[in-house]
Amino acid sequence: MPEPHAPGGLLCVFCRRQRVDPTWRPFCSERCKLQDLARWVDGAYRAPGEWADQSEKSEGKSKK
Repeated sequence: MPEPHAPGGLLCVFCRRQRVDPTWRPFCSERCKLQDLARWVDGAYRAPGEWADQSEKSEGKSKK
């Protein structure tokens, strides 16, 4: 999917209002960069997939 364009360049991937600043690419500012990071830390963003079975991992370690 192509990224949206502003009249002078790409839009920030977080706010989609301001043009990307090369210093904070792909964001427009440090604020948008930190807000995006906060969403990952809070669990608002999730990668699709199945949960790994934690018991299998711990059993494998104890057998060694």
